[in-house]
Amino acid sequence: MTLGFTKSKSDTSLFIYKQGQNIVYLLLYVDDIVLTASTSALLRRTIDALQLEFSMKDLGPLHHFLGISVHQHQDGLFLSQRQYILDIVERAVMSEGKPCSTPVDTHAKVPADIGPPVSDPTHYKSLAGALHYLTFTRPDISYAV
Repeated sequence: MTLGFTKSKSDTSLFIYKQGQNIVYLLLYVDDIVLTASTSALLRRTIDALQLEFSMKDLGPLHHFLGISVHQHQDGLFLSQRQYILDIVERAVMSEGKPCSTPVDTHAKVPADIGPPVSDPTHYKSLAGALHYLTFTRPDISYAV
């Protein structure tokens, strides 16, 4: 890229531009870009430079990205997957379920005969994957997932 960005060593979708105290982070996912910079002026210059190189539209401040809602506050960002959770509950046909306290049994033993396999393993795997992705903003459910 001629704009001076370098690829992150830890994430192939992340590109970083550094010049002195100035820094820009560019996260690229398919045809979506999330940009943040150390100053709003630098962010504006970066967007303008990118628009000269690529056909792109500035959608303004980040509100939603990959199932994560972003709410900006003066002291930082609040990330939430509330709608994503509601979609998972709907897909699992559990919208009428009632919440309850369920402490994790650390000594659970799986019986030898656990019954017939699930009728649709693809659906089960999809829900398990969705729950795994949910742990990004809900690390408290990691063990249960």
